Amino acid sequence: MKSKMGIRILSGVIGGILVVAIIFAPEWIFNLVVSLACLMSLYELYMTFKQETKWQIVLLDYIFAILIMLTPFVTDNSYQKGIFTFILVSYLMLLLICSILWHRKIKFYDVSSSFFMLIYSVLFLYHLTFIRGMENGVWLVFLPFIGAWMPDTFAYFSGMLLGKHKLIPDVSPNKTVEGAIGAVIGCVLIMLLYGLIAQYAGGLTVHYLPLLLLSLLCGVFAQLGDLAASIIKRECQTKDFGNLIPGHGGILDRIDSLIFVAPLVYYFILYLPVIS
Repeated sequence: MKSKMGIRILSGVIGGILVVAIIFAPEWIFNLVVSLACLMSLYELYMTFKQETKWQIVLLDYIFAILIMLTPFVTDNSYQKGIFTFILVSYLMLLLICSILWHRKIKFYDVSSSFFMLIYSVLFLYHLTFIRGMENGVWLVFLPFIGAWMPDTFAYFSGMLLGKHKLIPDVSPNKTVEGAIGAVIGCVLIMLLYGLIAQYAGGLTVHYLPLLLLSLLCGVFAQLGDLAASIIKRECQTKDFGNLIPGHGGILDRIDSLIFVAPLVYYFILYLPVIS
């Protein structure tokens, strides 16, 4: 048990250092790393759903994943507004066409699960690049990482030390109410601490009331993202999405909370200033 925890902590520390280095790297490097994470997550989902042999929809998924990744290069706002709608509508049409042409091999379950996989593993996560591209993006992009991983950390330790009441045992038997409360409190504390760092070390204007609201939402949505991943794994009868990261599992096992939090943070700060 201690050995497993030690591996988990060591992997987390190394991963955290790499993430910080990537955030401070040039924007194109950050976007490239996020793109690779999206493609690896998509692969893990294919293996989980056992669809890797259906080359028609695998090919479609990767083509449209790349199209989504190219959208930040579209600078005309009049095109940007409709580009995701166009991509997703075209993608769904082509999936359905594949189910017609190869109806003996590709069922409607494959169509619906493939559509879900693209949105979940690529479109959700790629919001990180949208945040990084904003004004003060280097400071702002820390918010989804803090909002996703701090609740996970505080939930783990507060649940281990104080957990007595199960949260949703049918979905995730190890999660507790005490861990969930600790996750939200921990997220609020670290987010506010980061706000102070941004204000006094970065010389930025921090709007603490929106930051407090965002931290509360992140504390909840991070756990919902984790539980959503548990639902997927339970449905597919698998323990982990992969084994790439020692002590954590696959890429998706480490970023399941981030997948939920990244869009939340992007649309929140798009309309409510947090750090400016």
